Amino acid sequence: MIYDILEVFRKEYEEKGDKLILDNYVLKDGLYVKIDDNENFEYFIFLNDKKIERKENCFKDLNGTINHKMYEWFKERDYYSGYLNSNKSFYDKKIHNVNYLSLFIKVESFISTELKKRLSKKAIRGQYLALLNYKKFIKKEEKEVLKQEVYQLRLNSCTRKKDVVKKYRFIENNIFKIIDTAIEKDIKNYMKIFFEESIDKYKNESDMYYAIKIFNNIEYSKKINNEVYGLSDSNLGMGGGLSGSKKPFFQQKTRKLLLPFIFLKDDAVLTKKFFDWLKFQEGKEKYPLSDKLFMHRDFRDKDLMLDFDYIPLKVKELTPPIKVLNYLKIDKLEDYELKELFHLESKVDELFYAKQLKFNYFNDDIKVSKFMSKELQNLLFVTKHSMVNFFKKYDEREFYQVIYKYGSRFILNSLRAGYELKAKESLNLKLSLQQYKGEKIMDIAKMFEQIKQRLDNSGYDDLSKEEFFFLSGQLANYLLSQKEQHQKKQDILEPYLRCNNSQKVKKELQFSFFQYKHALFFSNKRFNSAMALIQGYARKERMSDNMDSFLVGYLADNIFFEKKEK
Repeated sequence: MIYDILEVFRKEYEEKGDKLILDNYVLKDGLYVKIDDNENFEYFIFLNDKKIERKENCFKDLNGTINHKMYEWFKERDYYSGYLNSNKSFYDKKIHNVNYLSLFIKVESFISTELKKRLSKKAIRGQYLALLNYKKFIKKEEKEVLKQEVYQLRLNSCTRKKDVVKKYRFIENNIFKIIDTAIEKDIKNYMKIFFEESIDKYKNESDMYYAIKIFNNIEYSKKINNEVYGLSDSNLGMGGGLSGSKKPFFQQKTRKLLLPFIFLKDDAVLTKKFFDWLKFQEGKEKYPLSDKLFMHRDFRDKDLMLDFDYIPLKVKELTPPIKVLNYLKIDKLEDYELKELFHLESKVDELFYAKQLKFNYFNDDIKVSKFMSKELQNLLFVTKHSMVNFFKKYDEREFYQVIYKYGSRFILNSLRAGYELKAKESLNLKLSLQQYKGEKIMDIAKMFEQIKQRLDNSGYDDLSKEEFFFLSGQLANYLLSQKEQHQKKQDILEPYLRCNNSQKVKKELQFSFFQYKHALFFSNKRFNSAMALIQGYARKERMSDNMDSFLVGYLADNIFFEKKEK
């Protein structure tokens, strides 16, 4: 997965460089201090206001004046100065920078009343001493990396060593002055100090840090053909070392190399840059890099990918359009066409999922509520991945299987909730989708005519199973319409929906007949003929296999309320 994404990202990065990341990079709240060559101070405050779209407008000097130019200056240097994560801090976890040109510490580390939150008095000195010569890195693999000529020249440079000492002495003499300013301005988060140096100098220092820390654990690194390979730290971690991995289930026990995959150092840095870029993209965007790459990120941690797929073909328009016909002859409802995929997605969400699908695509903690029945919760868990595959990844295969297998359950869910009109519209959509894929569906108009002819002419030939369940639905609707005013129709329908075969449907119709016979007219020839045909049906058919026929009968116009033509 990572390799596939990197190939696409690499092309963009080669064209735009770090500007690709920095264009969307956002500073953290805090006091920003610039120290020039003459050791003069410039103070700025950044407070991220979510209502302000352009974040540079949140960056102001102590007088409240917005300064776009300095925002860009700090943003670039901030990006090259921060640590990868707290476990990869350079010296002390409370110091968040990785070069001697800057210093990032939270104000709390100086003023907290809790001893464990306070920064050690020797921590800053220890940080600069470690940055001076990198001698804190004593592992064999770390020493091997630092033996490279480019790093040896840098670490052994007298000019660099003098500069490190000079900047440490300045920090030692002025740190409390800066802290007092932070307290005075009620800064709650960071205090970040930057020395005025070229951006290339910042990059060189961060490159040295990455060489040691970019891999998940340098003990996993291998030197192959004079190139260092290691395990990426992005979206994967094995923890520990070779002798004590915290995540042994990631190890490839059947291979000589235990790691799942390895990267060159440059590819590991590129991967880090990819996740930096991803972190500052819009969280809801599923195709941030290319129409051909689908990505889903953790909404709380945008640089954590939970799902990824390659999309060979993006589908926007439905060709041909899906014609949704008003099979059930709902009043004031016209036939309509769904021409684009997002129209179909919206209609499926509205009718089948009660508008609970879109924002639960990637939610694995779906709760039952007044909007979410237990049945709909179950249906969401079972079907939502198929919906993602269709509406986000354009793979329709599972979508139509869901419509065929679970479509009736969505309709029943609406009926049980008392939304009969929505159930009718849902059935129209289900039948239209089945017809769109070439499946044979009931010719409802023809079924009406042939049933009416049989009832009006007292034809007592055996019913087909389709006729039986259609007529059962018609009878159930007619009988339940005789209910008392205080009774809810969806409640008294439930016994029918729990019938698992045709013989139990017959018994339920008998029960309803005796329950409401006081309200029936025994001169109704159609009703009498229908009951006779149903009671004469001897075969035992599964209700689940014929639920659509029952629902069409129940939800369509009712034969027994029609006036016979003379």
